[in-house]
Amino acid sequence: MPASGHGFINLLASLERGLGCQGPLNPEAPLPALAPETLASHQHVLFWLIDGFALDYLPHTPVLRSDLFQRLEAVFPSTTASAITSVFTGVSPAQHGLLGWRTWLPRPRSTLTVLPAREADHNGNSAGLSTTELEQRIRPPLLLDRLPRATTVISPAAIAHSSYNRLMSGSARVLSFRHLDELPALLGMHVRNRTDGPHFTYLYWSHLDHLGHEHGPGSTEVRNHLAEIDMAYAAIIGQLQGTGALFLTSTDHGMRTMSRRLNIREAPAVSDCLRHPLTGEPRAAIAHVKPDRHRQFRHAVSEAFGSSVELVAMDEWLSGRAFGSGPPHPELQARAGDYLLFPDADSFLVDPVGDDTGPDFRGAHGGLTREEREIPLFRHDLDALRPV
Repeated sequence: MPASGHGFINLLASLERGLGCQGPLNPEAPLPALAPETLASHQHVLFWLIDGFALDYLPHTPVLRSDLFQRLEAVFPSTTASAITSVFTGVSPAQHGLLGWRTWLPRPRSTLTVLPAREADHNGNSAGLSTTELEQRIRPPLLLDRLPRATTVISPAAIAHSSYNRLMSGSARVLSFRHLDELPALLGMHVRNRTDGPHFTYLYWSHLDHLGHEHGPGSTEVRNHLAEIDMAYAAIIGQLQGTGALFLTSTDHGMRTMSRRLNIREAPAVSDCLRHPLTGEPRAAIAHVKPDRHRQFRHAVSEAFGSSVELVAMDEWLSGRAFGSGPPHPELQARAGDYLLFPDADSFLVDPVGDDTGPDFRGAHGGLTREEREIPLFRHDLDALRPV
């Protein structure tokens, strides 16, 4: 793993300070190799987050590889819902309180799936949340609203105006695109038209992560899409030449091949001990256990899964600040539950409820292996055109 001080959360500290945030909330030090003054010196800073770009993908992206700047450690859990919320708030999962794809909310006693903005009761009955309702649930400290720069968020059209994106974008301008090959021209026009002072642009691409889950990180589908991403990256650099912009690219997590699906519902002695279905991630599941069932729960997990699942008491995990530093979210203890369940390196946990059968992954992330947590940061400085 990268040394302490060289994590994704340190990158966010560089961005928060370098973009001029008044009263930064992230207590971590900026990346030593990316001083805030460096970002402050650029009129336009762009940050492209390619969801699910594993470090092992570098051999398939020679243009990106040539701009590799540093290796970072992802936030924990190494997953999109936690990491993207960290990007939009500038703070760790411990501070913003979203601990995976699903997070238990003690008020109103429901399970929130934050990215699609859906809330479910104990029986799995779910409903979509509006932007206002989602804000009432999570009340994020929006980074983009704390910046003195003008800001833009660019996302795929399918999610650009979702409840989550509308909330997290705050006062930023929102642009969308449908296909990856549209992005270079869109960015070129966007950057060249922004002549009204310092600017920050955040852009997001998710399709690589979907392919990794569905087909596995070593699949032909993933390799083919990596070639498309590399081509788009080269075209973006071409479009931005002469603008003097700073172009940073990274990811939220890596990806690891999965070979086993472990179903909690096939171990009724385990599920009977739970207050509600597992939350968190299939590779780092959170268990809230009935008050009088802790001993029974530990025994049942051992009997059902043996060495395939490691059980860690959440008090031990929280005391080690595994979810990050900074003032903890007021509900962190309640949301984090009683235990973390870590499947072995090639397995993932599901806890289906109602008609939801749960995922069937070929690739997954969220856990502690190198493939999931070690991620790349790329940097390209665009030279400004000199007056003739």
